Amino acid sequence: MYIPLTLAITKTAAGLSRSLGRGGGGALPGLIADRLDKRLGQKLAAQIPHGVIIVTGTNGKTTTTKMIASALEASGERVLTNRSGSNLRRGVLSSLIDGADRRGKIDATIALFEVDEASLRRVAPELQPRHIVVLNLFRDQLDRYGELDTTAALIGQGIAATRAKVYLNADDPLVASLAKYVASPELVKYFGIEGLPATSTANHQTASDSDRCPVCGTRLKFVRTFYGHIGHYSCPTGDFDRPKPSVAITGVQQADISGTTFTVALDGKRYDGNLPLPGTYNLYNALASVAVCNGLKLEPQQYLPVLAQTTAAFGRVERVELDGKSLYLLLVKNPVGFTQVMETFLLGASKPHVLMLINDGIADGRDVSWLWDVPFEALQPKGAVISVGGVRASDMALRLKYAGITSVARDSIKDSLGQFIAALPDGGVGYILPTYTAMITLRELLAAQTDIQEVMI
Repeated sequence: MYIPLTLAITKTAAGLSRSLGRGGGGALPGLIADRLDKRLGQKLAAQIPHGVIIVTGTNGKTTTTKMIASALEASGERVLTNRSGSNLRRGVLSSLIDGADRRGKIDATIALFEVDEASLRRVAPELQPRHIVVLNLFRDQLDRYGELDTTAALIGQGIAATRAKVYLNADDPLVASLAKYVASPELVKYFGIEGLPATSTANHQTASDSDRCPVCGTRLKFVRTFYGHIGHYSCPTGDFDRPKPSVAITGVQQADISGTTFTVALDGKRYDGNLPLPGTYNLYNALASVAVCNGLKLEPQQYLPVLAQTTAAFGRVERVELDGKSLYLLLVKNPVGFTQVMETFLLGASKPHVLMLINDGIADGRDVSWLWDVPFEALQPKGAVISVGGVRASDMALRLKYAGITSVARDSIKDSLGQFIAALPDGGVGYILPTYTAMITLRELLAAQTDIQEVMI
């Protein structure tokens, strides 16, 4: 179909969706365009001078994409990206449509998209990205993805359909093994952590998802783990070892709830960096963004200062002030992510006030059995004051009961939030841990009382 006609139809549909309060039009244009012209994404992406960058993996896509976008903009690029986080193929296509004028011209000099793991095999062949970064692979939404080997194979299909430079997390064995799908060995770049002590505050073994050699299936030997199965490993039979990263964290000078000060080695040279987001998982997100910037030949003096200005993506370590009380919004969606939030924010606090909001929408995953793989027992000695809300509040309360923790459960997120805030002491801090759709509802409720922005998907 004639491109201007397709764009006129899809842009009109997006506008109507927003005006009718049916959402932000983040996916609808892509759905419509796919019916009208299946090659529209390819046509639009082909005109972007500096090509397309794709970020994929289980955890950290939104935050890492935000970091890379900020660095690119600081270097003078005009960046087209899916800022809403709509990362299925239709969401990526909608972002391209939104970035084009009615004649089909895109003003951006480079495109940057976070892409759902299972969608990469369709998006990558279409957009032919020049750079692909894979952050990590954890069990997530088993009803959608299946087991990790299946997810890895889907990502591999996407990589194999391109000649992209591929950035892989050396500390995740399954991610590192994806190098076999890359067109040429010189197109592979590894990132990882060298100078950080192992961590063991919570029982990481319960959230370890990939501890087998991706070649022979033998249980890997880990000499150091940072969280989950992320660490330094080797196969006892010699079939697979952790590759040496060319971009690596070589030292951490300070790490707490305010962020991390670190040293990073880039192809043998060392630079100091600062990240104002807490947690080892965010350190990996920053490291991935540094690896991509380095691969794009940007100067460290350009992007490291930008990294120090990073603010949280929505729902990812956001802090909101309400009635003299501080609320942290901490998205959770799988065992490893939940464990890392506990490690970073809850296990170091005395009697933390916590609200867990668990839904089972399509974006959350219908199967919530993953809650039994989170080591909530670690919270019991802390005397945490826990409330539970959402569609699966009773499931969450039951899991906590078996961990020896009493909680107050309410299905209504609105009621749960109101009671939680009311129970917080003046000047107190509350930690809210929602799944994805619960986070959307939470933000709608908070938008009426704070300066937080409502998310339109």
